[in-house]
Amino acid sequence: MNRFKGITHLIILFISVFNLAGCGGNSGNSPSKAIADVKSTLAFENLTNELGLAHVYRNGEELNEYTYLEAMGGGLAVLDYDHDGFEDLFFPGGGTFEQLHPRSLPNALSRNHAGKSFEDVSNPSGIHLSRFYTQGVACGDFDNDGFSDLAVTGFGGMQFFVNRGDGTFEEIANKCGLDETEWSSSVAFADLDNDGNLDIYVAHYVDWSPANHPICKSREGKQEICPPAAFQALNDSIKWNRGDGQFDESATTGLQVGGKGLGVLCADFNKDNQVDIYVANDTTNNFLYSNRGDRNFEEVGVESGVALDDQGKSNGSMGIAVLDYDNNQSLDLWVCNYEDETFALYKNDGDSNFRYVSSSTGVTVIGNLFVAFGVVASDFDHDGDEDVVVANGHVLRYPSENSVAQYPLLIENLGTNRFQRKTFEPSSYFGQKWRGRGVVRFDLENDGDLDMAFSNVNEKAAVLKNRSKQNGTSFVLELIGTTSNRDGIGSTIVLSTNKRELLRTVYGGGSYMSQSSYAVHFGVPFGEGVNHVEIQWPSGRKQRLNVASTERKLIVVEPR
Repeated sequence: MNRFKGITHLIILFISVFNLAGCGGNSGNSPSKAIADVKSTLAFENLTNELGLAHVYRNGEELNEYTYLEAMGGGLAVLDYDHDGFEDLFFPGGGTFEQLHPRSLPNALSRNHAGKSFEDVSNPSGIHLSRFYTQGVACGDFDNDGFSDLAVTGFGGMQFFVNRGDGTFEEIANKCGLDETEWSSSVAFADLDNDGNLDIYVAHYVDWSPANHPICKSREGKQEICPPAAFQALNDSIKWNRGDGQFDESATTGLQVGGKGLGVLCADFNKDNQVDIYVANDTTNNFLYSNRGDRNFEEVGVESGVALDDQGKSNGSMGIAVLDYDNNQSLDLWVCNYEDETFALYKNDGDSNFRYVSSSTGVTVIGNLFVAFGVVASDFDHDGDEDVVVANGHVLRYPSENSVAQYPLLIENLGTNRFQRKTFEPSSYFGQKWRGRGVVRFDLENDGDLDMAFSNVNEKAAVLKNRSKQNGTSFVLELIGTTSNRDGIGSTIVLSTNKRELLRTVYGGGSYMSQSSYAVHFGVPFGEGVNHVEIQWPSGRKQRLNVASTERKLIVVEPR
């Protein structure tokens, strides 16, 4: 293919949600727990209203059915769907209920007009059409025609929107072999068999249905969202791209049974030029699938050190970010967990060995009051290290010792292998509480500063413009694969300056039910000059490029 075109059996189940951990449970938190905060020079301006962005993800909770679907919320994706050079935003619409049966609400596509405004083009593009209660999304060029396509997850099945390159999309899930029926949560695009075509990893959650809808109560006796312990886990799957516009579910070795997957991220963690898969599971061990080639995977989460926390316990894990927080040229993992569980930072020591380093890096000091979902790691202040942004919000209607809406977090990498939460004025987006779920990074107006967008539950989505005092300049790479998949997913890039080397990767999935921009972003501190960049393509090809001192962005085509 041309790579350059452009439910009625009701079980009464009385469960004290307070006593069950995980994404649907609540355990006591005391607001008096200390959190170390400092004032920040990082600054972001909420431009949602000025830009005309009006999308609201709706979960149908107003009907008071207390379905498990309502707790999960929705994600968002970044893509330049029309190739005008500015990154647009896609939002799943969520859904509502009719006598417990989920019903769809329209998806939304917001076109970015040069960073000055967003236009709702959902209807003319055909992207608004929705057959299911939608939740997650990932984008990727599955047919290598130069235009990003969209895989949308939810209850009842997946949807797959192929970009026709003329500003419109066609939904072809059933036609192309993505005839999912189970509850799918997160998806990620990646070329998992190195044939140049993007495959799809689909995380499935639990067996909730209108026929399996137990009644759960809080310790105060109120009806409440059930905990994950009330349901059985579903199995994940890989959809293999045949390269002819079709996906199939050919035999795959090594995938585990169950898991309760909520987050997925695909990247090469052991530097063998095979894209691996990390899955954040809710109250069960997280999975790390080491890609052995030939569609053969080995689950190595426990032996690698990324399945459990430092107490040997599985967490209520949701969102995932990949970063090289200590600049040791290895990809580390940040995992968002449920309240009373700290964020997990796993340091990559090489050879698929990770260490849980949340305590030694200051991450545990941030506290465990949060129900953390979306997360993204990037160098927001151009000081040469990657900071972390987290979207938080409770899954319960009546949390006993916490709030439903919660503060989002901006956690600065201090460059000393330590992280520190920043505080903001009450007028700031970070100084207010939201019902957060997905978060992504993108460049709103192509000025080199990384901005962000949030998806919230029953509240407007938000776009935040980066107004930080920058400590350097940006260097951005856009990769175009030829033998490799066109998006370059799975590539690793090392940028060399006269003082350091910085590692980044093009990863599939990440955050929570969301997909950030595939553009590769580096912050280069003032006083440092870029010497060269080295790209390891998924095909195995290595490419080195000398960089002029004045260059801030490169579009790099993989040599054939």
